[in-house]
Amino acid sequence: MKETKLALVNEDTSPLFRIMSVYNWNLPNKGFANNISAFHVGNGVIVSVAHNLRLIDNLPFSITDSYFQAELLPKIGAANQANFNAIYPLDPATNLRPLTLQGNRDQCVQILNNSNVDRRFSTLYTHECCRPFLVATFRNNSFCNDVTLNQHFPAHLSFPEPIANRHTFLVELQLLDTLINEDVAIYKITNTPNEIISKLPSLAIDYHVHDTATQNYYCLQSAPFNEIGRIINEARIEGFVDTFVAERDSLGNTYIMDGLRYLIKGYFRFGSSGAPYLAYDTENNVFKANAIQSQASGIQFSINGNMQGNQQYVNGIASPLSLVQNRLNQRIQET
Repeated sequence: MKETKLALVNEDTSPLFRIMSVYNWNLPNKGFANNISAFHVGNGVIVSVAHNLRLIDNLPFSITDSYFQAELLPKIGAANQANFNAIYPLDPATNLRPLTLQGNRDQCVQILNNSNVDRRFSTLYTHECCRPFLVATFRNNSFCNDVTLNQHFPAHLSFPEPIANRHTFLVELQLLDTLINEDVAIYKITNTPNEIISKLPSLAIDYHVHDTATQNYYCLQSAPFNEIGRIINEARIEGFVDTFVAERDSLGNTYIMDGLRYLIKGYFRFGSSGAPYLAYDTENNVFKANAIQSQASGIQFSINGNMQGNQQYVNGIASPLSLVQNRLNQRIQET
């Protein structure tokens, strides 16, 4: 089992990645936002959580003119148009409006908030302001330790990051399903050669609902100190939760998460949403994805008698993948 665990945290063989929303993806001056964990389940299908898609980008790095005309202008009012034309000038060559240093940014954010301008990442994807990309980083400047695959990445999708001692590759995604109730999002890799997809490490799926005290249960997530490395650690299903959570955003939208969840005990990193929980198949010596980290539980450690500001919780809430079995199987089979 040890070698299989080590393969899960090795950057060349791990199925754990990050998804980021990338502005100006085909240009040198990119903007990155909305970092979330995700994992590959085969055939180019990527699984993550849905709740990050409703996050609001206060002042997007770049917007399309169609978004500016359809979503922004009708809400901010004529009196504010000049300020926004200054902060988001139109580039006729790309039909984009990149964010500039002109104008009063703080005032613009306040106007956008007061006007209920929809800057959720799901909406920004719809208007092509940004796109989701799988982010893969490697020390040796070769994709999954295969330098022959580097030729498939144009210059705008592959670049060095000297501070991190890594080379980053971006793989374009298409958002297929936003399953708010189960807090699961399903993506597929798009505009990418099959050689890349077939090389990408993946996890098989275990759709069983496991019982409390299940042995050989683990979480694969970002390393404790950064989001580049990985950690696999023991976890325990401590209980079942019939949950109902209704959350309302600043735009007036209500999001309901309802149904069966695992109550998980064991280390999980703050910001580990989208990380897979793994059940170990002893017969075949493989780990299989069984659930996805969704929320932090309200049970929290007290450090020096104080919980405020502490980002380590005792329990996590995970969505069993059985909740989305039919949809996930459909997506895997159709790609």
